[in-house]
Amino acid sequence: MPDSMSVRLHLYRIRVIEVMIDLPERLEVVVRDLRSVVRCPWCSFKTSKVHETRRVKVKDLARGTQKVTLIWLRRRFECTNCGERHTETHPAFDKRMTARLTRAIVRDARHLSITEIGRRYVLSWHTVMAVVKQWSALLAERRAKRPCRVLLVDETSLRRRHRYVTVISNGETGEVIGIVRHRDFRALSGFLTAQGRRWCAKVEVVVTDGSPSYRGAIERHLGHASHVVDRFHVARWFASGLIEVRRRVQRTGEPGESPVFSPTIFRTRYLQLARADELDSDRFARLAHALMQDPELWHAWRLLQQLYEIYDAPDEAEAAQRVEAFVYAWEAAPIPEFRSVLKALADGCPRSSPSTAAGASPTGAWRGRTTSWARSSASLTASSTPTISPQERCCGARQWHHERAELVGVHPTKSRGTGFFARRRPSAEC
Repeated sequence: MPDSMSVRLHLYRIRVIEVMIDLPERLEVVVRDLRSVVRCPWCSFKTSKVHETRRVKVKDLARGTQKVTLIWLRRRFECTNCGERHTETHPAFDKRMTARLTRAIVRDARHLSITEIGRRYVLSWHTVMAVVKQWSALLAERRAKRPCRVLLVDETSLRRRHRYVTVISNGETGEVIGIVRHRDFRALSGFLTAQGRRWCAKVEVVVTDGSPSYRGAIERHLGHASHVVDRFHVARWFASGLIEVRRRVQRTGEPGESPVFSPTIFRTRYLQLARADELDSDRFARLAHALMQDPELWHAWRLLQQLYEIYDAPDEAEAAQRVEAFVYAWEAAPIPEFRSVLKALADGCPRSSPSTAAGASPTGAWRGRTTSWARSSASLTASSTPTISPQERCCGARQWHHERAELVGVHPTKSRGTGFFARRRPSAEC
């Protein structure tokens, strides 16, 4: 009976001494380690002298509806060489539960709550939480030592506007490597210093949100890596420029008058930020009617759509062409609200550019234009209401009048990377 029970339990280097209870709902057996000679952890001499034996209850995985409890005869050895005493350990036991039960708890913690896991394995909430914390620290330590080629750095708030942390993750696997307090230079620099030079030398690409604090830490510890600004933040910067243009051109009267804003432009404020190729015919007709109200709003919207297209380029050559088209479109009729965005992009990430889905490196067009953007932005005054020169307004108006007639008869295609617009029949709604 004990030998067959040893086979049923299937535990490494464990032998069943006695079966205490064997019922359909409960199983208790007495087990011990097969080793009779152990090595002293103090002097490394072998010893077989047992000082005392204690009975320790160890919880095991249930076999169906049968709860399994192991009574481990845990021995305390005394070394015949140095006289020190030590308690034996076993790889199949982790404190008061078996290792396979611990692994099952950690596996279920990905999908279930701590309370639900405790109900499933009949354990207290504190016991389950202690196991999860122990394994989380172990996994975090192992994950931080793995080499990382693409490093993602971003900030988040544990408490809105009060407690911020820096999140560092692996861009290829999506795993979180570390979370450090604060969002300044010292936070990221301390993390990179703790990782070591060998780990930092294997980082090839660093993606951030364009923060100057993060840029300083990257230049000190990851100067060899390519610094790229996150696509989301670049699009958000330009979207904020479009919002400022819309707020300026939609005003039709002084504060206190009615109506203060143009209803047509104001009601399409969310459609102006959406991708053109994701709008249906009805929504695109509403957007086209609003964009016809002002040439500057139309030009700002075109710039944002061209920026979206840069990230959809299939290869680096196509991305370079779209960057050139974007630069020339902005230089044809510069918009004051976009100059501050371009200056922040040029000053914040001199080595970065909009990267394509294929992982294209920074293009020469994007690098070459950052200096001119910074110069033009520095020449702006610090006024809160930017003004537009007559030349800029005239140039933008000419382009707008040429494209206004085409706006009614075109609609964006659903397939990306094939051009900005595709011809179609005029819509009746327009």
